Amino acid sequence: MANEQKLAEGILKNIGGSGNVKNLTHCMTRLRFVLKDESKANDEEIKNLDGVMGLRKQGGQYQVIVGNNVSHTYTALMKLGVSGGAKSNEPVEKKKLTVKQVGINILDAIIGTMSPLIPAIIGGSMIKLLAMLLNMTGVLSEESSTYNILNTIGDAPFFFLPLLVAVSAARKFNSNVFLALAIAGVMVHPVFMEIMEKAAEGKEATFAFIPVMSVKYTYTIIPAIVMTWLLKYIEDFADRITPIVMKNFLKPMLILLIAAPIAIIIVGPTGILIGTGLSEIVFFVHDKLGFLAVAIVGALWPLLVMTGMHRVFTPTIVQTIAETGEEAMVMPSEIGANLSLGGVSLAVAFKTKNRELRQTSLAAASSAIIAGITEPALYGVAIRLKRPMIASIITGFVAGAVAGLAGLASHSMAAPGLFTSVQFIDQDNPMSILWVIVVMVLSVVLSFILTLVIGFEDIPESEDELLDLGTKDNMTVAAPVEGRIKPISSVEDDVFSREVIGKSIAIEPTGHTIYAPVTGTVTSVFPTKHAIGITGDDGIEVLIHVGIDTVKLNGGPFTSAIEQGDHMKIGDVIGTFDLAQIIEAGYDPTTIVVITNTDDYDSITTFDKVDVEAHTSILGVVKK
Repeated sequence: MANEQKLAEGILKNIGGSGNVKNLTHCMTRLRFVLKDESKANDEEIKNLDGVMGLRKQGGQYQVIVGNNVSHTYTALMKLGVSGGAKSNEPVEKKKLTVKQVGINILDAIIGTMSPLIPAIIGGSMIKLLAMLLNMTGVLSEESSTYNILNTIGDAPFFFLPLLVAVSAARKFNSNVFLALAIAGVMVHPVFMEIMEKAAEGKEATFAFIPVMSVKYTYTIIPAIVMTWLLKYIEDFADRITPIVMKNFLKPMLILLIAAPIAIIIVGPTGILIGTGLSEIVFFVHDKLGFLAVAIVGALWPLLVMTGMHRVFTPTIVQTIAETGEEAMVMPSEIGANLSLGGVSLAVAFKTKNRELRQTSLAAASSAIIAGITEPALYGVAIRLKRPMIASIITGFVAGAVAGLAGLASHSMAAPGLFTSVQFIDQDNPMSILWVIVVMVLSVVLSFILTLVIGFEDIPESEDELLDLGTKDNMTVAAPVEGRIKPISSVEDDVFSREVIGKSIAIEPTGHTIYAPVTGTVTSVFPTKHAIGITGDDGIEVLIHVGIDTVKLNGGPFTSAIEQGDHMKIGDVIGTFDLAQIIEAGYDPTTIVVITNTDDYDSITTFDKVDVEAHTSILGVVKK
């Protein structure tokens, strides 16, 4: 405990003392502080403390990563007078923000709000596209009720987009979902829309003698995002000023009475102007650069997907399609970007001598080419082997230029692939069908050839080959759950995806039993039973973390068959979890296996596997 005590004292000193701590909790590897003033914390000193593995600031929490001994450090901090409790799991707004941080927060708000809406938007746009094709082929006329109902089904996610955005944003900002819906509902209410239409015709619209600008809110995104963010502050204000005995009816009334006028008088018109401005910027870039704009976006697209920045384009794509019926810069660029990843995967499958990699590459190629789903190819092939990514970027530029020169435009925002290529068909331009085929074939063939020319470093096939690379002091770590290996970089937790606390591997579980990955002693069992630490008899330290943020489930889906200090053999049952319950609660069940003392080893290699059973070796470790 001496080391933990020293670490606790060092952390406390460099975060401004116990008086600067509002609250402290911890998970399996991180101390989660809520500080009164983050500017008092010395980030560099904390990072350099012996025992600190990293520092993360997120959601108003100052997270210090200390690894498996976090509970001991937490206890030591409690003894030093730090306040602890569950409250710190709630995001808290930072008081001091830099210009850079404001920009990051805005992007995070847009991406975090829009990502959950993608399925509804894609589904709606594809149904609208289906109605268009049925009309083009003469199956349905524009006057038929079937055509109009089908078109309405497809249009609903766009028409009521402010409502969808309000729900997603409320979850993002921790606002009241139903109040957010009620306020967004004002914007698309038939009576309000009628008032706006009359205002557009010249009849003045006012609220309490204040002019209300004529605005059409259907198909819009930004007003609902901004208003839902403000709602959190309005809720807090209303809560402070209402007497306790009247809160249940006075508070919600005040919130609506304050928020709705702000929405229709200030935020709504301003948001529309911002959205229009963003669209105009896209139009301007496309007008000035022409086909080069499509080519540049095509080259950058895989890199944007890697960082999640591609979601920033969603609002402009949606608004552009809503206003003009098509989008001609971002979506056409994705044809080459997506199918090039399929092409490089086919080339890897053709050239590799590794049977597992070949199977992975073929599956990734099928996903990218047929459905436009590129993550398996991006993370499982291109990024993993590095040089194929160069082939994809070059192809994205060339294919994007051709798509731009051909004037291709999308009437939907589904990920471009073989099955979704119909979204680029222009009913007034039959040649668009030929150009779509040309760009798709070019993307696959060029990326295939470039990958073979540039080459890549093949992965040894067997575990024996991998272990032969080291010394006699080699070992393996087994899968603690059965399931499917996924790229660690795709895990939505930076600590794991960036391997901050050690070399990691991610498994998407299909079973419900947790097995010991090594023979050794249980060193830690988190109270909520979602995470276990085991130190192998050979010294390897392994952390098993079932699910992302599943600490918030308070142990509900988990059972434990072990206690700290128990000695386990590899393959012994150490616990179970209810996979369905985790998913139904809205959490990602991905199980992470981390070697927390990575620096003690010369190399740690991930075996090339896709589907794994429990006890299957997934990591090869070579001692220094």
